[in-house]
Amino acid sequence: MGTLLVALAAVVALVLWLRRDRSYPGPRLTDDDGIDREELEAAEREVQELDPSAREDGFPGDEWGPGASRPRPPERL
Repeated sequence: MGTLLVALAAVVALVLWLRRDRSYPGPRLTDDDGIDREELEAAEREVQELDPSAREDGFPGDEWGPGASRPRPPERL
């Protein structure tokens, strides 16, 4: 009896999904992309004006690439 209820619920869900309203175009199909162009351009200018030698302290281990030291091997217990 439980299997029949689950199957009936699945069929009802499928029918409702197939008969849904498809008139809503979705957020990506409209002309308005929702991006504030002025704010984006201001942020890009701010990043370009940053001094490349100025470095903010990040998390430990965020230094990698050429010239970076190798990490210490794990200690044996």
